Amino acid sequence: MDFAPRVPWPPDFPDVFVHTTVKLRDGHPDYAAAKSGHADAALRLAADLMDDTVIRELGAFCSEDARLLPVSAKESTGFNGIPDAMAAILSRTLGIPADRDQVVQTNVVFHTRADGWHRLRSPATFDGAVQPDCAYILVDDHVGLGGTLANLRGYVETKGGRVVAATTLTKSRDSDRLALRRETHEALHARFGGDLDDFWRETFGHGLDCLTEPEAGYLLRSDGLDRIRDRLASGAEAGSA
Repeated sequence: MDFAPRVPWPPDFPDVFVHTTVKLRDGHPDYAAAKSGHADAALRLAADLMDDTVIRELGAFCSEDARLLPVSAKESTGFNGIPDAMAAILSRTLGIPADRDQVVQTNVVFHTRADGWHRLRSPATFDGAVQPDCAYILVDDHVGLGGTLANLRGYVETKGGRVVAATTLTKSRDSDRLALRRETHEALHARFGGDLDDFWRETFGHGLDCLTEPEAGYLLRSDGLDRIRDRLASGAEAGSA
């Protein structure tokens, strides 16, 4: 498995700016086509469901060097056109460029409707050009455990850019906070000692301090390190299938 670079979270990293609910998204007539790569359907979906208040709040992060970076990913149903459509609308409204197709996801992870173990075991990896010293706002259609956004942030920041915010159309419950809380990190160490951190570095190339808050909470709900190893192995098998 290729390691996806990550960097630790600053404590003041803002919560993900989320536009609408999963229920409204799933009930939209253009959702299936947009998720499968139909550009016009994606634009209609984004225009109908993106929230004007959220867009105005994102404006606070639009410095002179700000850029939008949509997640460019192929999924089981085809190319996901929703992040690109969202970035196009944000670019027009906020007056900042959108780097579409500049950084692309290099693997297919099948995260849609997958459980957390599969998401943890199948990290998205990226490649492409990053503008050094620019401030990036990441754009994706959904945040669940936050791994894709964390991996994209890690890629951007190890290439010389900086990520200042992230926005998604929808979220899973309690998943809009990405930055790992200190008390959550301490709880992981109290429960698993250093063994989980060592295992995580060996398996994924980064320590527990680079986890998202939802990822860390998911691990805390497990029955122990052996159970984590087993479930991650099962997630890898599911991904291969």
